[in-house]
Amino acid sequence: MKVMTVLGEIAPEEMGVTQLHEHILANADYSHNDFNFVMDEVDVALEEIKYFRQAGGQTMFDLSCTGLGQDVRGLKMIAAATGVQIVTATGFYRECSYPDYVRRETAEQLAQRMINDYRHGIDGTDIKPGILAEIATEYGVGSMSPEEEKVFTAVAYAQRETGLPVSTHCWAGELAFEQIAVLTRNGVPPGKIIIGHLGVDPEVKDRIFKIAETGVFLGIDCIGYAYEAWVKMKDPAKAVFVRELIQAGFLHQITISQDLIRKLYLKHYHGIGYDYLLRHFVPMLETAGVTPAEIDTLLRGNPQALFA
Repeated sequence: MKVMTVLGEIAPEEMGVTQLHEHILANADYSHNDFNFVMDEVDVALEEIKYFRQAGGQTMFDLSCTGLGQDVRGLKMIAAATGVQIVTATGFYRECSYPDYVRRETAEQLAQRMINDYRHGIDGTDIKPGILAEIATEYGVGSMSPEEEKVFTAVAYAQRETGLPVSTHCWAGELAFEQIAVLTRNGVPPGKIIIGHLGVDPEVKDRIFKIAETGVFLGIDCIGYAYEAWVKMKDPAKAVFVRELIQAGFLHQITISQDLIRKLYLKHYHGIGYDYLLRHFVPMLETAGVTPAEIDTLLRGNPQALFA
């Protein structure tokens, strides 16, 4: 299938070097008192995406959706100005960010909202999504809530209709098997699912290998989060973990991204920027023993395979 960017369709082989889990314009400030989570400056974001382009990046997926401050008009402006191919999402994020209608409507009705975005455009525009994301479950609660299960069911219905890949928020893989179960029993192939945030805690590595055995894609992200205490697996260890996953036979299921969703990570605010992965983490992979051909698979081949 084709890949839908904010400027129109491209062939999968045109994606080139791709980061599948990023946020260019977003707002995750649910307490309304932390500007660090408000990334709404189009002019700043435009300059930031230029750094990604200069480092060799070609395609970026912005997973900001309903509940995450999505701005598709801004994304279109940035794509047109920088030449970076930007893919936007449709879906629902964390339960705390659900609009009221999510609780009122059925899974079928919610699915139709996402299908309408795919067919007609998001928020009254002609800009269409290329992925169903960032579909979340909470961490540390032990089970999926009824509302989360309804949203995951709706996403599965929308996936069957559109063919789009699904990308989830699943901290340390805690509820990965529940996410996979709801999606697959409703018809989503494992090869269309990315389970996000799997490279964050070295104490649960065994769980990640078991998740890999289901055939889903593994989202190794939160790269560059050197000072976040809750990201316990830092980048050098993360590079080694990628090598271990490759050695275990999972090369063709691994995706790597930064998941940059903090204003203070932008270069404008003296942070690492979107080019960190390509300029700094890729050399860490090489040091860990990942070959250039394997790195190419992570950055080019696997993103393309989602659209096979």
